[in-house]
Amino acid sequence: MRLSAWLCLSAAVMVAAAQDRTPPAVEVSLELRRDGRWEAADNERVFNAGDQIRFRFRTFFAGYLHVLNRTSGGESAWLYPRPEAEQSGRVEPGPVYLIPGARGSFVVGGTPGFDVTFWVIGDTPMATSAMPAFGSQPNTLLPRCREQVLKARGLCVDGRAGPRPAEGLTARELTFRSEGGPTRISAQDSRPGVMVYEFRIAHR
Repeated sequence: MRLSAWLCLSAAVMVAAAQDRTPPAVEVSLELRRDGRWEAADNERVFNAGDQIRFRFRTFFAGYLHVLNRTSGGESAWLYPRPEAEQSGRVEPGPVYLIPGARGSFVVGGTPGFDVTFWVIGDTPMATSAMPAFGSQPNTLLPRCREQVLKARGLCVDGRAGPRPAEGLTARELTFRSEGGPTRISAQDSRPGVMVYEFRIAHR
């Protein structure tokens, strides 16, 4: 093998090895349906009863996604995958996935407070026939607007809403970064395994 060809092959192997060591990461954001159209919404926004919302999700590694919702009233339901929609839960790097689905939405309602969605991305599918006991439900929390944001942007937002580490679970350490768009969630190590986080939805 010529030296130039060997160097090119070695460089390709090194790049592939570096990519294999990339910590797993995902991106998630919210959309609100207004006047028949979907628009981007602040992840910390305080929604009103009757609002229709959905998640935009993108992963940078292949796996199986499961999303469980626990309402402010304590009821639990699977948002994704939904057996009636014939969703497998398999996600691949690159495409944007709409949760609970391209033709579905999540209607805000019930007792004012915080709904909590628990997100699990792992190597194997989970059985959705049972409701796992993820975390703790903050039933006693009530949303409150941050006045400085309300005045500046005309929105009611609560910093306790949005994606965050899952409470009550011992999981790998995750980093959460948001710069006005989707929140990027990444592991602090490159080892394979399960990513678990929660996304709080504030509503009144």
